[in-house]
This record gives sequence, C-alpha cells and structure tokens, in this order.
Amino acid sequence: MTQSELTVNSLSDNDIEDWFEAEEADGPEAVLSDEELSQKYADTQIRIVRTSLDFTLHTLVASIKDKSYINIAPGYQRRARWDRRKKSLLIESFLMNIPVPPLFLFEKDYNQYEIMDGRQRLEAISEFLDNKYPLTGLEFWPELQGKRFTDLPGTVQRGLLRRTLNAVVLLAETSRSEDSVDIRLVLFRRLNTGGIKLNPQELRNALYPGIFNTALHELSREELFCDLWKIPKRTPKEDEQPATELLRNTLYRSMMDCELVLRFFGIRDAVAGKTKGSLRQIFDRTMERYSTLTVSQVDLLKSDFLGTLLRITRALSSHFHLLPDGRPSRPLYDAILVAANANPMIDLDIDSVAIKERLAAALAEPEKYEILVGRGNTLEAIKERVALATTILVG
Repeated sequence: MTQSELTVNSLSDNDIEDWFEAEEADGPEAVLSDEELSQKYADTQIRIVRTSLDFTLHTLVASIKDKSYINIAPGYQRRARWDRRKKSLLIESFLMNIPVPPLFLFEKDYNQYEIMDGRQRLEAISEFLDNKYPLTGLEFWPELQGKRFTDLPGTVQRGLLRRTLNAVVLLAETSRSEDSVDIRLVLFRRLNTGGIKLNPQELRNALYPGIFNTALHELSREELFCDLWKIPKRTPKEDEQPATELLRNTLYRSMMDCELVLRFFGIRDAVAGKTKGSLRQIFDRTMERYSTLTVSQVDLLKSDFLGTLLRITRALSSHFHLLPDGRPSRPLYDAILVAANANPMIDLDIDSVAIKERLAAALAEPEKYEILVGRGNTLEAIKERVALATTILVG
C-alpha cells in the first residue's frame, strides 16, 4: 500500500495522481538485443506531417459550430473547466493584441480536425462571442467589466472578430502492430500545453467519445456509486451548473470516478482473457473496444454494473472496499465486484455474515492482504486477486 491510500474524504490531487501513476506495468524491464532494439525503433517511428493555419475568431467560431470541421464535442471536455475570470483574461488578451499560444489540431480525415490542445481556449472564445458570459476580473480594460459581446461598441466587436489564432495541424502516420498504442494518445500526452496536463482518464474521455463514455459518466453519478465513494449526489440542473461541492470533489474533478467504473469492465475482460497489458493499457483498450458498441449493448453493461454493485452493497454494505483503518482500496473494490459478477447465482444476502468474516480474516492475514490490496498490477496478480475474492464470496 502507498501513502496515497487514504480515507475517501481526504483524498488530495496528489493522491489521485499517484493512483494514476500506479497503473503502469510493474516488474523488471525487458532486456532487448541490439537487433530487437533496432526493430523496435523502426516499428515505432512516428511520421508527422505538419502545417499551420491562421483563423480569425469569427471563422474559428463558425468552424466550431460546424462539428464536421473542428470537433470540440462534449466528449473532449475535462471537468476542471476554466472559470469566468480566466476566460475573460483570454478575451482581454485578444483585445490588447497579445499573442496567444497556438492550438494543436489532429487531422483525423481530410479537412476534419480534433482538438488536441486548446479546447479550453476555444470554449472561452466561442462562449463569449455567443454572449454566454460577461467579462470579469479584467486588468487593463476595467471599462468593459460586466459587459457581454453584444454590449461592446461596434468597433470593438469588429476588431475582436478580426483577431487571429494560429493552429498547428498534425497528420500522424505510424507503423502499428496489434499491441501498439493509439498514436493520438502519444500526441495528446506530449503536446498538451494549456495548463494542467490531461490525466489518463481525461485522455480516454477525449479520444473515445460516444455512448460508452457517456455511460461511464452516468454510472459515476448514480446514487449507489456516489455513496460508495463519498461523492456529492446529483442535483437539479447539474449539467448546466454543477454544485460547488461537486466541483471541489477530487474524484469527480479528476474523472477518477469514471475510471472507477471503467475498472470493472476492464479488469473483468482481462481476467476473461479478452485484453492484456499494464492496467493503463487494459483501460485504454477497453475504452477503444467498447467505443463501437450499440445503445442496447451499452444498456446491458450499465445494468450489469449497477446490478453487481447493488448485490455487493446490499450484502456487505457500502464499506466493502475499505480497509480496517478506513482507507479505500481500488484493488479490493475491483476484485470483489468482478468476483461477484462472475458468480451471479451466489445468494450474497443469505451468506453476508460469513462473507464479512472471511473478508476480515483475509485482510488480517499478511499474505492474503498483499494479494487483495497490494501493489501488484500485473495480469497474474489481478487474476490471483479475483480468485481469492471469489473464494471469500463462495466460501
């Protein structure tokens, strides 16, 4: 266990960062011969075609609205959004003709782009020109405080629309094998420059939008799940105006809540032999594979997750993933859920007292404790963990 395994209510940003970092493969590094190193070098070369475009803000907003041209669909947004003051300062920079860092676009098809870096800037520009927020916190234009775009004098409006923003356009090609990583993952991680780097789940959220990704967001806001991880419950009009308490929640803000849902599907598939790699690779590949599912298939997955979570919490309470000292354990959470899902005929309610006793005994035994909540993230360790959890549930 690491020091980051704290009580759910006291998790910090650094703890969540440690959680994400722990998903990389552990164990000794592979030793390659010179010939194998040369082959890896040849197989992993990224060939980049780079060009540059200058957009006026007027043209840029029109391009954003035409989603077939530049895609900044909801799947690309992270939860830690810019506040109104930061957006206003960006608009003030344009008013003052101060250079703004370029966007990075990925050309996924001819004349069709994905935002790789700069989505927050695009959102700030688009929303202001659509009259969605008044300027605030300005440093050099206090006279414009509280004004929306349509409140500005005509000369200022036209001048703002004529300002330009540069975009670096990347078209990447690479020799790919079955085990290679989506090249967009590499580019997102290496080229993201606009403030806080995207974490692994934010990258998945960006790269694999669709109904499965939406399902992860929906499941993470279910009351049963929120009770488990101490996340503020859904409020009316949350999509338009999330509660301050929710935005401050570390699990929600980092999208770790979505990954905690994803873990169930990824680890279940890994144990079944449907995917392999480090935990991070398993989750990446699960998102990629499930991104093509139909609505009915995703509905079945949602029902499966909620049904399994209900069975477990009803029999073992919402503390089944907590260690004796109150710290939450993601490996224990994974193992119990996946083991219960694989054994749907077990009546957990009838045997709940005995299951709790077996779980407590396992956590009190150093060897079994290490299996259930240790740091081992290899596929073998995951399978051993789920097997022990199965024994605890079945008896």
